[in-house]
Amino acid sequence: MNSQKIECNCEKTAIPHDCWIAGIFMASGAALGAAVMYFFDPRRGRARRAELQQKAASVVQKAGHKLTKKGEDLLNRAKGLVAEADAAFEHREDTANDDIVAERVRSNLGHITPQANAIQTEVVSGVVELRGTLSPDKKRIVIDEVLSVPGVKGVRDLLVAA
Repeated sequence: MNSQKIECNCEKTAIPHDCWIAGIFMASGAALGAAVMYFFDPRRGRARRAELQQKAASVVQKAGHKLTKKGEDLLNRAKGLVAEADAAFEHREDTANDDIVAERVRSNLGHITPQANAIQTEVVSGVVELRGTLSPDKKRIVIDEVLSVPGVKGVRDLLVAA
């Protein structure tokens, strides 16, 4: 009988680094070959390439559209920040023209009540005089809104509850 000694090489069973790299290159080559066969097939290759081109163009177009929108958004935000900074440092006159204040008041009244035409406004030295008829529930809202208008120093309430 032949008596041969069998040794266990458990520590040496790990695949060397070079074998991993060769395996990756082989798998990549096989995938590339399959892709070339898929897209250059004599019967369906042209249609597959056209479909791929359309999908790629669509992705590029959508990405460009999103990028444009993001750019516009950033530009508008930057403009807003510049306007806020400009307004913070802008030297304003303490007394605004009474005609300008009156226009501001009429504009704000039009936003808060449909009865704005029934209210007459007169501004003298920044004090707004309100005349006309108005429902009682809207009266306090109107006065508060008029007081919040830039340039208004006070309100003389001559409104009649209707």
